[in-house]
Amino acid sequence: MFHKLVSVLGGVLIVLTLFVAAGQATHAAPDKATVKGVVHTINLNAKTVSIKKKDGTTITLKSVGTTAFKRNGAVSNLKGLSLRDKVTAVYNPANLNAARFKAKGPAIKDISGGVTAASKSNGIVTLGTTKVHITTSTKIARNGELVSMSSLTRQDKLVAHVKEGTSVALDLVGNGPEEGEVHGTISAIVGSNITITPNNGAADVTVIVVADTMIEVDEHDATLADLAVGQKAEAHYDPTTMNAFEIEAKTLDEDEDAHISGVVAAVDTGAGTITITPNDGSADVTLIVTPTTEIEVNDEGATLADIQVGMPVRAEYNATTLEAFEIKAGEDDEDEGESKVKGTVAAVDTTASTITITPEDGSPAITLSVVADTEIEVNDEHGTLADIQVGMPVRAEYDPTTLVAFEIKAGEDDDDQDESKVEGTVAAVDTTASTITITPEDGSADVTLNVTADTKIEVEDDDHAAKAEDEGNGTLADIQVGAKVKAEYDPVTMNAHEIKVGDDHHGDDSFAR
Repeated sequence: MFHKLVSVLGGVLIVLTLFVAAGQATHAAPDKATVKGVVHTINLNAKTVSIKKKDGTTITLKSVGTTAFKRNGAVSNLKGLSLRDKVTAVYNPANLNAARFKAKGPAIKDISGGVTAASKSNGIVTLGTTKVHITTSTKIARNGELVSMSSLTRQDKLVAHVKEGTSVALDLVGNGPEEGEVHGTISAIVGSNITITPNNGAADVTVIVVADTMIEVDEHDATLADLAVGQKAEAHYDPTTMNAFEIEAKTLDEDEDAHISGVVAAVDTGAGTITITPNDGSADVTLIVTPTTEIEVNDEGATLADIQVGMPVRAEYNATTLEAFEIKAGEDDEDEGESKVKGTVAAVDTTASTITITPEDGSPAITLSVVADTEIEVNDEHGTLADIQVGMPVRAEYDPTTLVAFEIKAGEDDDDQDESKVEGTVAAVDTTASTITITPEDGSADVTLNVTADTKIEVEDDDHAAKAEDEGNGTLADIQVGAKVKAEYDPVTMNAHEIKVGDDHHGDDSFAR
């Protein structure tokens, strides 16, 4: 009997073990997943493909020996994929190795080779002996990153996907040496050594002109002899040897080299133009985009078609021809490395080119360096450091590392507002601390406001109809979490001037006065 019992129990244990194992297998991670999107970037050396999904996020998959490729129904390979292709990929989510890519895009032919020339003056890149034309729509992926034509070097190996029957490149994909980059002014030329003083106040950078260095002055092919002290310059170089891959210089007069910051008002890819509404309230400016215009969107190389209306934008252009040299739209790393201060001018030193600001938040005074590229406005007009007076209200944007000012606005301007507004949903009410927290409907960060004796509160719902009729008689305690709310407040003190809760039965979006 005992042996039979043991045998039965043993059988039960085996069954339970199999059941648990089956359950674990059921919940194990799948070995295949599928993603759909468009080809964002390709790194031929790393054998990776970055796919941008519909929600704007990207996933980078690796091509391995067993990865299968099809494009437009035909067998293909990694080099055969084109940027912007619509793609469906099957991959292992554990290691992101791709099983297969199925892509669809325009008919193209591949041209491969080393870069022997890349001329911004005519928008032509030469691969070996074959010339391909670059347009405002050509995308370039170098080392897996989207870049502009300026980043190409004679050490690069590229694949050009050229529109069937033309020499126009839809995209360029390739690899080359890692490079450093500097923007500034040529401060010295000694033999083949070119010293550039960076715009951001960092230490001077000296690059060496070698046989392979590509040089352009005013977007025309040039030589070392055409470079001169005082020219604005951009250089791409090997950070180890300091040999220059490319140097671009400008001899434009100061009044011809213009800058603008604002918001994208219109984009016309057919006409090759972009219209910008300036931050300073002046008239819109329409710039001409050429194949040589350097475009970045969200800190990545891009095309005119990638720029969206409403994006923040900065541009450098020729004030005479209105041709854009450079356009940066969206957010970039410069914004991340930027600090702001608001306060009062405590001192101005025109000899040392510095301005000292006493912050309104009570923090210690800060002294900023003013350089040639610092944009200065006084009373909403272009000004100089000498125009700024001690005691003026001031706002400044600056590099927190070098303390070099990017922008200074002193005095009064159209942007000065003593009141801000927020509309959204009540996230929290603290009657002890006399605060209300609002989640804005635009998706920005929550705003917590102080409710004071002067705050006018209007609660407009069925339970407080009397308060709605007698505007301003509501209290903080009447406000419920989750209610719709609009508020006006002081952006400095965060004190609420007026709070409206609930539906506006008056059909008026304005605040009561």
